Formats: sequence, structure tokens, C-alpha cells
Amino acid sequence: MSSAELSRFLDDLRNDPTLLEESRALLHDSEAALRWTREKGYQLTLADIQELLDCDRELSDEDLDQAAGGDDAWPKP
Repeated sequence: MSSAELSRFLDDLRNDPTLLEESRALLHDSEAALRWTREKGYQLTLADIQELLDCDRELSDEDLDQAAGGDDAWPKP
């Protein structure tokens, strides 16, 4: 992973609402997202793009249960 380049891209996303909005339109297609980042001057890899897409997905109920320690984490009333 090109972590310095990925960090630069993430910093730019945080600081540029237009860039962030454009990126959200590409969340469904990693190849298109890779082409778009290259057009914007970032040298990311497909693995970088996939990592970004995985991080941006919404957590499922199962993911949330696991993050909270599962069903047995809370005392029963």
C-alpha cells in the first residue's frame, strides 16, 4: 500500500467537500474510482481503493453486535 499517497488523498478529502462528494459517486465501482483518483493526480493502487471502499461501507447489525461484544455483553434485566 502506498500509505503516504493514501494519507495525502484522505487529507485532501477531509479538506475539500467537492472532492469528497465526487468520490462518493464512485463508491460502487473500484475501477472507476481508481481512474478518477489517477485523473486527480493521486498514485493509488487498486488495493488502496478497495481499502477505502471497505472502510466507507455501513456496518451491518452483525458488525455492530461484534463491536459491542456480542449479545452476551449486556446484562439481562
